[in-house]
Amino acid sequence: MDHIETEPIDLVRDKNYIDKYFSLAIKRELKIEINVSNEYIAAQNIVSRKFILVKTFSEVVMGNPELYFLLTSLIHDVNTRLLTKGQIIRALEK
Repeated sequence: MDHIETEPIDLVRDKNYIDKYFSLAIKRELKIEINVSNEYIAAQNIVSRKFILVKTFSEVVMGNPELYFLLTSLIHDVNTRLLTKGQIIRALEK
């Protein structure tokens, strides 16, 4: 198995990959092109001490329920480690 296949996402170092992946998913699902780099931040969870993505949604996202729910779901997938770095890179290479 390739090392990158199961490598977890580093939320700070891999922010560029995450941004591109989120934008691609939004474009595919909702046919919307949007820069999501300012729609969330990486912060350390007080209890677990792990880094997580925290929503900082703009009015654009808050005003579009479909976009809001999709971006919330994507952030959840990253925070619960359902997505690996390899999965993100493969999606971006298609």
